[in-house]
Amino acid sequence: MTASTTVPNKVPEVGIMKTLWTRDQNDNWAICGLKGITLRPKPGYDADYFQFESQIELLTDRPLLSNRFGWMTTFGPTDFLLKQSVLPVVVWVEGEPFIRCIGTAFVISCTGYLITACHVLLDPYEEKYAGKAARTENSITFPVGMRFGVLVPINPASGSNGSLFFPFLDCRYWGRWRESPFPFEELPFDMFTDVAICKIALLPDGAAHQPLTISPNLFVRGERAIALGYAEMDDIPVERRNGAIVVPEFQRDLYVSVGLVQDIFPDNHNKREVMAPGPCFAFLAKVPGQMSGGPILGADGIVVRGVVSRSFSGSKHAYGAMIAAALDLPLEENKTLRALRESGNEGIPKALGRGL
Repeated sequence: MTASTTVPNKVPEVGIMKTLWTRDQNDNWAICGLKGITLRPKPGYDADYFQFESQIELLTDRPLLSNRFGWMTTFGPTDFLLKQSVLPVVVWVEGEPFIRCIGTAFVISCTGYLITACHVLLDPYEEKYAGKAARTENSITFPVGMRFGVLVPINPASGSNGSLFFPFLDCRYWGRWRESPFPFEELPFDMFTDVAICKIALLPDGAAHQPLTISPNLFVRGERAIALGYAEMDDIPVERRNGAIVVPEFQRDLYVSVGLVQDIFPDNHNKREVMAPGPCFAFLAKVPGQMSGGPILGADGIVVRGVVSRSFSGSKHAYGAMIAAALDLPLEENKTLRALRESGNEGIPKALGRGL
């Protein structure tokens, strides 16, 4: 099964392979559904940068009855099925009248591992949203009152268009801080890679987050790259009603950007050939800033090979960080993403098939 088709004399359709995960009878994470979802541009959009039409999709003909929240992940509009895997990264400082949307992240495990860009995680520190944060070696501690995490959508079939806020429980990024003899000088972080790995809690009732499939393989020149992210998402207003914090309904439109891979730079962490940090690739697509951290899919939308890293404003030229470069970097307790995937305990999909 493939996630896209080519129509003669027309622009190839954009498709995404979606898997559906749950716990099996032995309490192990398992795939219980698989479907290629075609993304068609809404009227008025170009074929290479667009919002997509949404229609009701069913990922399995065997509904999950183990718990209510798990059942609600199995069907819904196209945008909901993608939005439960591709999430906006948000920051809220207590007392402020809005929540900032600063980038995009995507789910890679049933247990709540996410990938985003390192520079997205550093944004609250660099922009001092909540005042001065404390830095110790490679760790950053933000002041009390700052919430930093992602929004996971609730299926509109539940009667709500709301979201659940999941704070980051752990964030890992790799690099080093520059040093200076001047104590007043705040120096930037030199990233080894723009890939960062975060952890959030399980869904209610222990239901599975719905991951995208990451690949250890690199893009090749001329391959089509498909990026997803919250390109034009506004900050979210926050209201106080009768002493309670209320977030009214808000727009969270997912955008698709498509372009060919122009070049690859697997040794960029040593050679510094281009502006993006670490091993990366260049692709010819429009990628606004808030798409940073979003997934870049290859193999016609079947697997994620990269993370949105850098772009040039107003042009169709962007860089993606290579996921393969981060597979063997240390996480907590000296585990690696590759080891977690091989263990099977986290529900991290494996790409099956040559070249995936």
